[in-house]
Amino acid sequence: MADKHLAQMFFDRAREGGAATAYTFRRNGKFAEISWTEAADRVEAIAAGALTLGLTLDKSMRAAIVANTRVEWPLIDFAMLSLGLETVPIYMSLLVPEVGYVLQDTKAQLAFAEDKQQLEKLRAAREGFRFFDKDYAGDTIEVKKIIVLDVDGIAPADDWMSLADLEKAGKAALDETRADRRRRMDEIKREDVATYVYTSGTTGPPKAVIQTHENHLSFIENVDELQMFNDEVKVGGAFLFLPLAHSFARLIEFGAVFYTTKLVLAGIQTIAEDLQESRPGFVPAAPRVYERIYGKIMTGVQGASPVKKALFNWSLSVGKKTIPYLQRGSRSYPLLLSLQYKLADKLVLSKIRERLGLDRCVFMLSGSAPLPSEIHEFFAAAGLVILEAYGLTETCPGLTSNRPDHWKIGSVGPALKGVTLKIASDGEILAKGPNITQGYLNRPDANADAFEDGWFLTGDIGEFDADGFLKITDRKKDLIKTSGGKYVAPQKIEGRVITKPLVSQCVVIGDLRKYCVALITLDAENLQTWSQQTGNPPDPKSQVVQDIVQEYIDDVNKGLASFETIKYFRIVDEEFSVDNGMLTASFKVKRRVVAKRYESLINSMYQS
Repeated sequence: MADKHLAQMFFDRAREGGAATAYTFRRNGKFAEISWTEAADRVEAIAAGALTLGLTLDKSMRAAIVANTRVEWPLIDFAMLSLGLETVPIYMSLLVPEVGYVLQDTKAQLAFAEDKQQLEKLRAAREGFRFFDKDYAGDTIEVKKIIVLDVDGIAPADDWMSLADLEKAGKAALDETRADRRRRMDEIKREDVATYVYTSGTTGPPKAVIQTHENHLSFIENVDELQMFNDEVKVGGAFLFLPLAHSFARLIEFGAVFYTTKLVLAGIQTIAEDLQESRPGFVPAAPRVYERIYGKIMTGVQGASPVKKALFNWSLSVGKKTIPYLQRGSRSYPLLLSLQYKLADKLVLSKIRERLGLDRCVFMLSGSAPLPSEIHEFFAAAGLVILEAYGLTETCPGLTSNRPDHWKIGSVGPALKGVTLKIASDGEILAKGPNITQGYLNRPDANADAFEDGWFLTGDIGEFDADGFLKITDRKKDLIKTSGGKYVAPQKIEGRVITKPLVSQCVVIGDLRKYCVALITLDAENLQTWSQQTGNPPDPKSQVVQDIVQEYIDDVNKGLASFETIKYFRIVDEEFSVDNGMLTASFKVKRRVVAKRYESLINSMYQS
């Protein structure tokens, strides 16, 4: 029987889960856990506490959450949803003008803030701000009360209270608010709005994607074939470090509840140690994480002894021979390969998995950006199956995915159940399905651009193979057209460059230019390791480093058409980041910002 709405789903599964662990999380440096029953009690207390604030929390009012991925996040989310409120996730990395824009755009009346820093950010936004060359007065923000999760260093004031005090007030008001909370739950419908998730805003003000209970429920009801939360996965649980302001993370938040799977909540800064300690069964991540792991391992291998390096390479070559079997969901190999693999696994491959904390990981999921094939192949050879999937915030969040028993490297898989796809005449991917948004909040212009004859226009360029597997070739708006009229897909080239050990980021430039050039950043940690191994200084501007990067570029260029090749490159000192404004909160490159920041450096490559 279909769930009526997300909050009802939570409470129903909590009753089924009972004393079993619902969430594992860091507390005072150690992992702690709470049961489904304890989680449900806290959700009820937070909801009841919100009703004691004296605010007019009518159905469809909005509550913002500005916090890291932590156990309180889903508890707050489900508590607000149970009251019929619409939640507004906000990345903690956003600056005051961006936070202010989200608050005024949604008219949120209640906000949950991580700590003093986020509280001050909300307060600053209420003083007024300027965003995309427009001034916003502070009175356009309607937040009446702020609930703070970590209260260290905050002086008492009327505009905030602690989450602990809110829960305490809620526990005391459980009985008197019970009828009101039950009425609110009964009034929620699947077609009601559940949350607004903001797009990255790479080219303009971010847009609030309208996501309903139906959007999310229809998606997680149809992903059973992916086995993301199967019995084998449940042994270690699902691992979540992605920011819950991202739709990819919300899929894991809601999916873990739907399938009553333990959720291991980790920190972005402590991923390595959290993986090693929790040893999860399922790990979803953005390609950037896999790229960093790969880069660190390969840099270490470069400095190993000739014997160890040869053993590593042999073991990896054996692992690669198993990939065709893994792609069919089989681990039964021919006799000779089976014997070779057992030895390679014992000596090298199993140690990679154990060192990463992935020794009982059933499979991993990659989404939000293309996964370089070389990196995908490496993990598969090491016995770690990554299922690459594809979707957007507007599709809540998926359209396609590879399956555990049928996957292809370089593909994002066939369409998911309930989703219909087609390729437009210009190569753009169009989609229909119950998980697709009805549009954007307060943006009729964007709605008109996003839909055509009932189809959602993804903005991505792709093609299907003979088996119905989709391959993404690039973002429509990111395609480079050289002055010679040739189209270049920069993501394909960038994906190859960043597989090189010392490289961390690459941005290809060339729109309306005679040829393509690249801006490259180096991984400081890997560069330091390389320096210790070789005795060379870890100086990106040194000739030896420049020569190594040139070798990387030459190798990549071998697999490209002449008009796609990178003619010149420059190494830049500063990594592209959210803080310096060159990455979105979901770690996508703001190409126009990068091009403007390094305009003179780019021009110098065209004057050579």
